[in-house]
Amino acid sequence: MKNKVYAVRQGRKTGIFSTWVECEKQVKGYTGAKFKSFATVPEALVWLEEGTSSKTTGKHSQEKVNADYVVYTDGSCLRNPGGPGGWAAILTETSTGKSIELHDGDPSTTNNRMELCAAVAALSHIAESSSIALYTDSQYLKNAFTKHWIKGWKRNGWKTSTGSDVKNRDLWEKLDVLFQKHQVDFHWVKGHAGIAENERCDQLAKSEAMKHGK
Repeated sequence: MKNKVYAVRQGRKTGIFSTWVECEKQVKGYTGAKFKSFATVPEALVWLEEGTSSKTTGKHSQEKVNADYVVYTDGSCLRNPGGPGGWAAILTETSTGKSIELHDGDPSTTNNRMELCAAVAALSHIAESSSIALYTDSQYLKNAFTKHWIKGWKRNGWKTSTGSDVKNRDLWEKLDVLFQKHQVDFHWVKGHAGIAENERCDQLAKSEAMKHGK
């Protein structure tokens, strides 16, 4: 039987937790705590959004609830830079609740490259013109799009504001093309905070890094 996930709408920390022990820490003794167990992460996300819909309105909230896919990505590098690394992505189709795991690694890489590789693999796997809620603990990946860094890099001929070459240009160019084929809504998550899919991605990425380091 697939393990349940726990959603905390009101508590010391809110979000999704993979175990009751972690969930209980957030709600036990907390006045007005609201929490619930679910069979899948997408179901939990919908419930969390329902709780904030009266406080938060607008495009961002609606896209998150109605996304065709919920995607978690992560990257890892045992010795950064230059060491073996791994990446992982978990893709969940919200209409069916079915999830798939993608993962691989590189014997000599960086943590940032692995974060980008995970996003490239995930978006390449999903049919074009899909709406995607992308969860990442990488500010490097998220900010390039939400703070429009990538637009500036392209205008400057893939140079930074200081005139140096943009690192990982090959992967950024792939992501730039992929993001134009989908509707992507970014969500940053704190790593190692008990979120089931994020923890699983971390586990898979580290496993790949160790495998490629042999």
